[in-house]
Amino acid sequence: MQLYPGTTVQKKKGVSGKQFLSGLFMGSGGIVMQQLNELTGLKTPTVQNWVSRGFMPHPINKRYSKDATARIFIINALRNTMTLEDIKKLLIFVNGNPENRADDIIPESKLYGYFCEIIEDERFSFKRVNELIDQLLTTYEEKLQHAKERLKTALEVICINYLANDLLTRSKCVMEKIEEKNIFGEQL
Repeated sequence: MQLYPGTTVQKKKGVSGKQFLSGLFMGSGGIVMQQLNELTGLKTPTVQNWVSRGFMPHPINKRYSKDATARIFIINALRNTMTLEDIKKLLIFVNGNPENRADDIIPESKLYGYFCEIIEDERFSFKRVNELIDQLLTTYEEKLQHAKERLKTALEVICINYLANDLLTRSKCVMEKIEEKNIFGEQL
């Protein structure tokens, strides 16, 4: 079962991660904590901790924007393979202070969309990550000096960690099979 990155939501055929995120915000002024909990499997104190530690912008009127939600999805997608401090460094590398939009090189919703577009490509693999990123960023226009290179680097880190998480998950499944089969009749 494939999920949208950083969520507990099963992918729907023909609906990209970018479309999924946009669909959550059709006709709404943001989503509330309970919706975030359902979408991500995260507990309220976890998200509140991320906000207080500066990983996330504060919600406005108890609602999380499309960009804040995308940021939560990205953090959640990376936290099995990266420390929270490294994720914070990565997101600051891309967009600086989460409370200040003026230093952003890309909205988090667009970053999440790029991430999803890369991993949803049928050619997606460790060997092709940089090629797919380069193709995707051909139309990206820099608003800040070196923004394209920073974005490329960040996408590379995000996609490689996505692959690493997939490998960890597969490894855990194999270990579960070993434990179930207990081939040699020995206690593990």
